[in-house]
Amino acid sequence: MTIAISPLQAIEDLRAAVDLQQAIVGERDPSIWRLPHLFHAQQSGGLLLGARTGFSQDTGSLDGVLVDLLAVMDGYSACRTVVWGVCPKARSCGIGTKLRLIERTTLQKEAIDLAYWDIDPLDGIELHVALNKLGGILTGYSRDSLGSTRDSRAPGLATDRVRCEWWIDAPSVIDRLDNEHAPPHQRIGLQAMTVLTKTTTLASGVRGIIECDLSPTAEHLLAEIPEDFNALQARDRDAAIQWRLQGRNLIEQLFQLGYIGIGLMHEGGRSFLLFKKGTRRTELGAVQK
Repeated sequence: MTIAISPLQAIEDLRAAVDLQQAIVGERDPSIWRLPHLFHAQQSGGLLLGARTGFSQDTGSLDGVLVDLLAVMDGYSACRTVVWGVCPKARSCGIGTKLRLIERTTLQKEAIDLAYWDIDPLDGIELHVALNKLGGILTGYSRDSLGSTRDSRAPGLATDRVRCEWWIDAPSVIDRLDNEHAPPHQRIGLQAMTVLTKTTTLASGVRGIIECDLSPTAEHLLAEIPEDFNALQARDRDAAIQWRLQGRNLIEQLFQLGYIGIGLMHEGGRSFLLFKKGTRRTELGAVQK
């Protein structure tokens, strides 16, 4: 399958980007970047990319979109991603990753070191791409960033987010992308990881979180997240709320204790975020021998 990535330039392109966002999150979702926002981002030097694959018969529509704003973090030139999405019918085809790789090439030409964005800490699909495929790291947590959701599956659920930093020319990122080495969990080994979460299958049929160890000491830690949080929300709202609240307490504590998120494991039909004791500098400089 051919994935064609190109800048969004014409007004029709920007309208297509709005349409795609609505197809992903719903027409009234407050997180949507609408036409005036996209226009001003474009005119202010932002990076707007669209992906087309032929999934849709409408040649004017998009299958993927990425929007970056210019930013600065700790004195480094950066881009903050405010939109990154793929059409539901075109997922698992590499579109989201391809958008990021074209973004990386573009930022390298402009001498920009960093792209960063926020992810739902229970969204395993996006975490897999950001951490395992791209070599990003998780460095911080924010509660209810966008206000409580209006999603019919779990109305009132807090929109917590974790910060993902992607230092595009860090040794660890070069190792992952250019040298095509495996993500960290494939070389560390389960025997070196400590699971902090206790979960069980609930009466509703979904997996629920019972408790967390908030006083870890091991170097490598695993925090379970739902295998498919969207499906879980639709089946058991109360379980979704417990995942949000207990996951929040645990991940915030891990950041305070000096851990960073470095990967996502999928084992036995279950998903686990992998954390490591360390700093940005030590992890970004880590490469396989």
